[in-house]
Amino acid sequence: MQRPNEDLEALGIGAPFVDYIIEVSNEQLVQLAGSKGGMVAVDYPTLLNIIEEAGGNRSSVFFGGSGANTIKGLAHLGCRCGLIGRIGTDTAGKNFLEQMESLGVKSFLRHTETPTGQVVCLITPDQERTMRSFFGASQEMSEKDLDPAVFEGVRLVHIEGYSLLKGSLVQRAMAVAKEAGARVSFDLGSFELVHAYKPLIIDLIKYVDILFANRDEVYALTQLDPQKGCDVLKDLCEIAVVLTGPEGCWIGRHDRRMHHPAFRVEAIDSTGAGDLFASGFLYGFLQGRSLDECAYYGSLTGAAAVQVRGAEIPDERWNEIKKLLK
Repeated sequence: MQRPNEDLEALGIGAPFVDYIIEVSNEQLVQLAGSKGGMVAVDYPTLLNIIEEAGGNRSSVFFGGSGANTIKGLAHLGCRCGLIGRIGTDTAGKNFLEQMESLGVKSFLRHTETPTGQVVCLITPDQERTMRSFFGASQEMSEKDLDPAVFEGVRLVHIEGYSLLKGSLVQRAMAVAKEAGARVSFDLGSFELVHAYKPLIIDLIKYVDILFANRDEVYALTQLDPQKGCDVLKDLCEIAVVLTGPEGCWIGRHDRRMHHPAFRVEAIDSTGAGDLFASGFLYGFLQGRSLDECAYYGSLTGAAAVQVRGAEIPDERWNEIKKLLK
């Protein structure tokens, strides 16, 4: 009997979202509760009100979510991928599924009558991203969605930090992945999540092979700067990757810690930059590349992400990236 995904290299676990990318002024942003640069969960009416209030501004619509963005990036690079999550039976859910299938991503998405998750990414003139999220259908995801048979034969399971909001889902996902012999990568997601789940995150890190975090998330977790924070995290998991935006990244593994510079590009929007960095890095990891090469791959895809609005890198740019990776 053939396993359901015997040929899959990477399996993503995350919350599918429709992303609204909207340009706002700093004055507009301060009218909202929550910190600039962070993520705050809101109900559906509040989300619709934010969209309506910013209706006169420039906006774009994309289909993603943190884990889905990383899996989409891996699929663009030629990896055989699958995605676990929950979507609605609405038009947004249908469009999301169609996009995943067009990239060859195998769907393990379950449907519900609740609207598909949606997030507003508010971009201020300094190109910083502030998110307000309605989790919708994704909030109904639970351990029951994790069929161990789906994990069989998978080389890497990538879990987004927002899955921490779903009870013991992350713990179970990591356990099932390890039982199946897969490596585990985990993206902390946001500094608010780290503040809310710090003890749990510290306990989970020992099961993680590759941990992704940015400057704010590392500080929330360790109270240290990226370099020193990377030193702490590399002793807790196999590989720690700390992103510092235009300053590049720190990567730690056992007794080694290295810095890799970022590509010098003109940033338009940071939405999805960390997710797409993870795509490049994990692609290199799956190809058996060195940490230096993985960092180069991640910097390449991350730089491409900040040069476009949203987390959707154009096909022609993906073709250029794949030529550089070869």
